Amino acid sequence: MIIRRFAGYLVALAGILYLFFMYNETVLSGILIFALVYPVFSLIWLLRLRSLVSTAMERIPPVGEKNQRIRAGIVVRNRSRFWNCRYILDVTAGRRQEKKNVRSRIRGTVGAAEETTVWCGLETDLCGKIEVRAEYIWIFDPIGIFCIRKKISEKQSVKVMPKFELMPVEITRKTREYQADADEYSGEKKGDDPSEIYQIREYRTRDPVRDIHWKMSAKEDTLMVKEKGFPLGCVVLIWIDLSEKERSRDSFSRVLESAASLSVTLAGEKCVHMAAWYNEAEARVIKWPVRDEMNAYEMIWSLMDAEYYHDAEKKKVCYDDAFRGQNFSTIVVIDGQGNMIRDGVREKLLQI
Repeated sequence: MIIRRFAGYLVALAGILYLFFMYNETVLSGILIFALVYPVFSLIWLLRLRSLVSTAMERIPPVGEKNQRIRAGIVVRNRSRFWNCRYILDVTAGRRQEKKNVRSRIRGTVGAAEETTVWCGLETDLCGKIEVRAEYIWIFDPIGIFCIRKKISEKQSVKVMPKFELMPVEITRKTREYQADADEYSGEKKGDDPSEIYQIREYRTRDPVRDIHWKMSAKEDTLMVKEKGFPLGCVVLIWIDLSEKERSRDSFSRVLESAASLSVTLAGEKCVHMAAWYNEAEARVIKWPVRDEMNAYEMIWSLMDAEYYHDAEKKKVCYDDAFRGQNFSTIVVIDGQGNMIRDGVREKLLQI
């Protein structure tokens, strides 16, 4: 942009010089002097104004929804007391996992000692993390002949949430009755964990003698039985396998939708589960227990920061170390394309 405008100035200066030598007019002398002096004035003016113009990404919403347009506002401030500022703002927006981003140039003017908000729309046809970046601002001189570029390099993230939709899942008796180690116990059903008492009730025929609560029986003057607690451990593992080999433009969006739908469905069925994925940057497995729908939303919010991994061997080592000694009733794998696989098979009706 700078080179093109400077070339235009040289062409205009050549035309003025031609007219100056061809015609003996006083006004042409004034125009020529102005044309020769103006670049120096413009440079001083632009350098001063560049230090007084700033931007702030204060009106970027932190969250959005799929298939809904998000309005993002970037504030442009002019601290000069005397001069208005004409500008062009270079803005890029796109998902963090993609190299191709949407670029746009927004023109505007901000008055002296004022600020204005530049609004741009973000397309949200996919789920995931969108980064809005203000990269450069071009500042123009009063006439608009010359301009100067100021690097900004500011960015703000917007997390586009997937739709949490119930899906057809059959929870088997094996999973319903599976007891896993946990620090919390159910208040709705009994189990076989002797370390926690679910409730104390009167003795019934065929109750084991070992379950009699002798102290309470003596106090109540009748036989009382203690029922054991049911631990609320994570009985199902949702392993989200983000392999770089399976990455595509919309793959991460499908992963989020699959994880969100499966997790919220299991939570609605009172099936305590765990979502986990591999963090290659920190060489560890991130575990996220889910007991209710709120936990499912929090899990997806955290999952949107995940990245696809490259080293499958290191992933396997971290996976084995993270779940050593821990058992699950069922393990469901969500691959890098968002497919749900149980025991190596994709099923139309997922049985857990």
